[in-house]
Amino acid sequence: MAKLAMYQQIKRDLLDRIARGDYEPDLPFVTQREICERYGVSMLTAARAITELQQEGALVSQRGRGTFVAPRRRDPSPPRRAMEAPPTITCVVPSLESGDVMDVLRGVQLTAATYGFATSIVDAEGSWDKQHDALSRAAHSAAVIIYPVDGRGDPGAVMALREVGVAVVFIDRYWPDTPNAAVVIDNEEIGYRLASRLIERGFQRIGTLWVETDCTSVRDRQSGHLRALRDHGLEIDAELLAMRDYLRLPDDQRRAILADAVSGADRPTGFVCSNGFVLERAISDALEMGLRIPEDLDFAGTDRKVGSQSSIPPLTAVTAILPHPVIGERAARIACEAAMAGAQPLKSVVVVRAEFQEREDSDLRISVTIANG
Repeated sequence: MAKLAMYQQIKRDLLDRIARGDYEPDLPFVTQREICERYGVSMLTAARAITELQQEGALVSQRGRGTFVAPRRRDPSPPRRAMEAPPTITCVVPSLESGDVMDVLRGVQLTAATYGFATSIVDAEGSWDKQHDALSRAAHSAAVIIYPVDGRGDPGAVMALREVGVAVVFIDRYWPDTPNAAVVIDNEEIGYRLASRLIERGFQRIGTLWVETDCTSVRDRQSGHLRALRDHGLEIDAELLAMRDYLRLPDDQRRAILADAVSGADRPTGFVCSNGFVLERAISDALEMGLRIPEDLDFAGTDRKVGSQSSIPPLTAVTAILPHPVIGERAARIACEAAMAGAQPLKSVVVVRAEFQEREDSDLRISVTIANG
């Protein structure tokens, strides 16, 4: 049997003391600070134990007076809420504007519901501070699934959740120094396969265009890209492979990157785009510059699913189809089972592989004509 989380052990001990009559209904209950000193725990752990005893009806809070043992009932059955809400899985995501993130959330919600869990979604809007606040407020969740924003990690917030018994699972990327389970896509394979297929299609100069630059998924993809160039004996051009946010660059700097890429004798040049937003911007820039696709410049990337149900034509020579619903489902399964066991999931990384599709494999086509004058 899994060991109870510390706040649950404290709850059980306090309930035993209440049942023995150690605390009277008309006298103030033990304070959070006294719980910290008695059990050697943090204020967060003490607060969770007190809060859950209040929610279960064992304690009552009186404004201006403090916390008291609830009056004893004549009915000997334990107190319970008339309409008890299902336990909640909190999902913290970097943005709700991305279709990929929405696919992840659909996978999480459907799987969590089969385990009897509700789902609460928090949009960090790309902000580390909002992500930190969301994690700090999630202490009463049964589990937390986090799809981190780009940038520095926040291991302190995660360790605080673990301390109060909240299971934590990462999606898509993770913080290497934080001991939690993660469900990710095989990004190193994606980087390797996309670059390799462009090389096999005749490209000798291949660069990368990013929007996020400081997370494990990007670093893994770049690592795979570099390995493909080395395996095929191609020169590594630091400028073509620079880790920069293409979408945030001024117009002239974006176009300079494309102009430099096609200025040499080794045309055409290929670019691997990190997502559909970067792809659309790069293609728009190229067409406005009068470049031809694929004669002058071509792209590979990670578009959303290409096929009969896609809203995006096959713009890329090679596309990695990312299994976002699957990683949502697997992360939810790990989170729910850990929460039900009252334990943290084992530190592990579950890797899900992408599928690959080439432009010629799709029935969809796109034709762009630029009128002179």
